[in-house]
Amino acid sequence: MGSIGVDSVEKTLLNGTSSPVRKLNVGVVGIGRMGRRHAMNILWRVPRAKLLCACSPAQPDLIWAEEHLVPHGVQVYPTFEEMIQTPGLDAVIIASATELHLEHTTASLDRGIHVLCEKPVCTSVAELRLLLERVEAKPQTKLMVAFVRRFDENYQDAYAKIQESRIGKPIIIRSQGCEKLDTSAAFKQYLKASGGIFLDSIIHDIDLSLFLFGLDPRPKSVSASGVAAVHTELAEDGDADNAVGICEFWDGKIAYFYNSRTAAHGYDNATEVFGTAGKLSINMTPRRNRVELCDADGFVKVEPTPGWYDRYEAAFVTEARSWVDALMDGEPMPIPLQDALTSLTIAEALQESLKSGQKVAFDEKGQRMEVAAA
Repeated sequence: MGSIGVDSVEKTLLNGTSSPVRKLNVGVVGIGRMGRRHAMNILWRVPRAKLLCACSPAQPDLIWAEEHLVPHGVQVYPTFEEMIQTPGLDAVIIASATELHLEHTTASLDRGIHVLCEKPVCTSVAELRLLLERVEAKPQTKLMVAFVRRFDENYQDAYAKIQESRIGKPIIIRSQGCEKLDTSAAFKQYLKASGGIFLDSIIHDIDLSLFLFGLDPRPKSVSASGVAAVHTELAEDGDADNAVGICEFWDGKIAYFYNSRTAAHGYDNATEVFGTAGKLSINMTPRRNRVELCDADGFVKVEPTPGWYDRYEAAFVTEARSWVDALMDGEPMPIPLQDALTSLTIAEALQESLKSGQKVAFDEKGQRMEVAAA
C-alpha cells in the first residue's frame, strides 16, 4: 500500500478554513457479533478512520448492513474476494470465522493492505512463525493481533504504576476470566471449534501477563489442569470448561491463570500483580457501575458486568484508535508481533499440558523442549 492514498483524503473545516485531512480507509471482514461492533466503532468513534467497506457471506449480516452501514456510504459485499479489491482500501479489521483468519490476513497483506486481526490470527505456533517471516519481508505493510485488555484504562494505569516501581519488582501475576454460563447449542458448537480453553480464552490473560511483566519474558515451563464440569462433552477432546494454568519464566516471574465458562453471576475478569514492595488489584469485584444495593438481607449487592464486551467496550474503541494512529503517523504497532508469538507459544503448551497432564518445558531462548517428567 505504501503511503495513505488520495482516496483517503476528505475535506473538512479546520480552524475556519477548508483543509485536507487524511483518513484511513478501513474495511471490516466479517460483520457478525464482533465485526458489527468493529464496524460501528470505525464508523462513529474513530475520527481518523473512514469505514469504506465490509463483507459477510451470511444473509442476516447483509440485512443488518443494509440498515446500519449502507445508508452511510459503506460498500457491502457478500465475499471477501470482492471486498478486498475495493479501490482506495488501506487497512482491514478481520473478524471473520476463526478458521479463515490466516487466509484473510495473508491475502490482505499480499495486496499491501494493513491488518488488525482478532485473535487468533492462526491456531499454531508454526503457522504464526511463517506469517511473521512474511511480515518481516515486507515491513511497510503492518499486522497487529488484537488483545484488547491492553487498551483498558485500568490495565493501562496498572502498567504505568509498575513502570513507576510503585510495587517494586513484579514477581507474580494472578489473572482470571470467568464467562457467564451459556448452554445454547450455538455456544456449544463454538466451544467445539474454538481450539480449547487456553488457546481461545486464557490467551488474553497470557498476553496481559506479558504486557504487565514487560521486557519480553521467556517461558521456562507450563502446567495445566482442568475439568469439564458443565460442558461435559469437552472432555472427549481433552478440553475443559474450568481450567488453571501456571507459567514460570526464566527471570523468576510466575503467572497463574484461571478461566471458567460456567460462571453464574456474569463476566468476571480480575487480576492481581504481586511485587517486592506492594500489590496491584484490578477489578476484584466485577461491577456494571458504581451503584450498591443494601436490602433486607443486609448485604451490599452490586450488579456484575453481563459480558466481555460490556466490560471492554471503551477499550475496543481505544484499540482501534491506537491502531489507526500508528498507521497514520508511521509509528510501530501498539502490540509487538513477538508478544503475539510468545502468547500463542504459551497457550499452545498449556493446552497440550491440559490434555497430557504433563509439564511442558522451554529452553532459555523460550523454545519448546521435550515434555518434562510430571
